[in-house]
Amino acid sequence: MSDQRAPEYLEPPPRYGPPGKSFGGQRQRGSGPGVASIVCAVLVMPSMMITIMPTMLIALFTRPDTGSNGKEWMANFVFLSLPVLLGLLALTFGLVAFRRSPRGSNGWSAGVAGLIVVPVEAVIIFLPAIQRGQFDVFY
Repeated sequence: MSDQRAPEYLEPPPRYGPPGKSFGGQRQRGSGPGVASIVCAVLVMPSMMITIMPTMLIALFTRPDTGSNGKEWMANFVFLSLPVLLGLLALTFGLVAFRRSPRGSNGWSAGVAGLIVVPVEAVIIFLPAIQRGQFDVFY
């Protein structure tokens, strides 16, 4: 049996995709956390719609007939639990994208956008409570 080797090509095999790009492409650092920051920031308001039903149920069961029983904070805690979690995640991802990606890149811009959206939503959420002078959402 003769020594069989793979044929040697004079030119490399054809590649697919745009010219000048490698197979995996180069991702800019920080673009993933920047996008995650925007997604978490945008989901803060819709998450309040998810927590509204359990909050109403807890407000129904913890509100006394007369006076105060000291459990009024439970409805607020449930109502703001998921939005605060998503807001903190958006801030964390935004700071990671802001610090790790070069200024002006897509990741940097997305991180800054997420860092801008979260405080605006916080003002929208808490401004009515601050104007009334109390933080009780359902009382």
